[in-house]
Amino acid sequence: MDKSIPSLLLILGVKCLLNWTVVLSLWRHMGRSFLGTFCVSLSLVDTLLGLSLSAIYGLKDFRLLGLRFTQHHICLLIQIACFTYSLLHWPLFILAGLDHYWTQRLCPHLLHWSRRLAYALGVCVVWTLALLYVFLASDSHPDLEEDFHLLLHSCLMSGSPQTTQVSTVLLLALGCTFLYCYPELRTAASAGRGGARPVPSVFRTGRPLSRHVLWLTAKRFLSMWAPFIVFQLAVLLLRVEIPAYLDMNVPWLCFLNSFLIGAVSWNRFRNFNLGKSPVSVDGFCDWDFGSISAEVNGEMA
Repeated sequence: MDKSIPSLLLILGVKCLLNWTVVLSLWRHMGRSFLGTFCVSLSLVDTLLGLSLSAIYGLKDFRLLGLRFTQHHICLLIQIACFTYSLLHWPLFILAGLDHYWTQRLCPHLLHWSRRLAYALGVCVVWTLALLYVFLASDSHPDLEEDFHLLLHSCLMSGSPQTTQVSTVLLLALGCTFLYCYPELRTAASAGRGGARPVPSVFRTGRPLSRHVLWLTAKRFLSMWAPFIVFQLAVLLLRVEIPAYLDMNVPWLCFLNSFLIGAVSWNRFRNFNLGKSPVSVDGFCDWDFGSISAEVNGEMA
């Protein structure tokens, strides 16, 4: 992908504004998970990157600490950012899943300062390993224009295959969930037309309770993230090319966070006694499985 430098800086500025809007509006939730802590670090890195690129673009050609900076460094830095961001999607997805599983399994109500410190150190390790891989082990190399730096008007950028992979996996998981829970949806729809309160198929057929709880969990997730899911589906179907530095953003990470909390909470809740389930809040979806228990108990009554 080839992007003009002014549009690149504008898009990066809008991304920073969006990142900080989400982070500050959900500040009290950000330190509660590994992914929330990473969202804060991503906002800081994007802001530092945007300010650095803007300074280089404004000054054109200058020296700092004995190093000469020109507009070629704008392309160099943005390509390093693309290489680094493109590596992080699967590691973050896996680490955040393990974090939520460990948190709900072992210490659902404990948020000690040591855990916050562990999150901060873990985020630093992830950034460090990604940068070390880019500089020392990666086969990717910067592709810079050979034009004179004052005549340089655009930069080449790469996308991230990991974003497509993670999006595809999540959409397939949601599609399978919908098919698995289709009897619940059909029951609710028929009851809505008849004006009667729906009796879940799980209670009529004696099947495990987990399917009905999964449907209630999916409804909470979709009620918040349905527009974002439609957007992701459109991007995949239309094969829209998005630069890797833009793919990694706070709303995307919040979407992953909500998905993982819902999946881990449902997996744990289905083996619990009703009314004794943990409460996990990510700022977007209220994963109060106690209220889901009340909903299930009301339908069983």
